[in-house]
Amino acid sequence: MSEATMQCPKCESKLDTHERHGVVIEECPGCKGVFLDRGELEQLIDAESRYLAELPEAENPDTTYQGRHRRGIMQQIFAADR
Repeated sequence: MSEATMQCPKCESKLDTHERHGVVIEECPGCKGVFLDRGELEQLIDAESRYLAELPEAENPDTTYQGRHRRGIMQQIFAADR
């Protein structure tokens, strides 16, 4: 599917396509909706799980405030670094 033909199903704006950590995400500049293709949510969840599994023990998300509130890959993916 061509990027030029992709439109937001909500507001019909042209979707912007971004690649973040190997996952392609479509974002609507109009309504700020985020759209994922089949399997991309699972890829994001798997990446988040791998990221959290690699936290040092001192920053375990189950035992420390810093671990629970440390930025995960989901925030990194959706954070604007454009």
